[in-house]
Amino acid sequence: MSDAIRPHGFALMVGTVALGGAAGTVLRDLALKGDAASWYVDLVGRHGWASRVPWILLAINLLGVYFATLTLKGPLQRHDANNLTRLLVITGFFGGFTSYSSLFVSLGAIWHVSVLGAVLTTLFAVMGGALVAWLGARSWSE
Repeated sequence: MSDAIRPHGFALMVGTVALGGAAGTVLRDLALKGDAASWYVDLVGRHGWASRVPWILLAINLLGVYFATLTLKGPLQRHDANNLTRLLVITGFFGGFTSYSSLFVSLGAIWHVSVLGAVLTTLFAVMGGALVAWLGARSWSE
């Protein structure tokens, strides 16, 4: 018997990822709109490279990585990569919720103010993601 995915199953998988991705993207968009108050201005100021870092997006990405890893280590650990629940939650929802690409687009604005600031932002985003992934993996207890 072949493990090939039939067209109907493929369409269902794509629709499942799209549904999860739409939900994650809407939640991220709402969080970004809620950032209008710029809660971090008192901390980083209004000028300089740190004021150009999209802090809420960085926090969203770190939360998304943590919970995706926690979910993969816990309830979805034994699910196949093509499992609809896994596609909905991990590939779809957390894929739509996080946006490292948007974060790194912001590096251009930071780079023009401070090369060191852009490098520090990149290091923080990548190393922070690795750290929260590790924490997520260790947080699940069976």
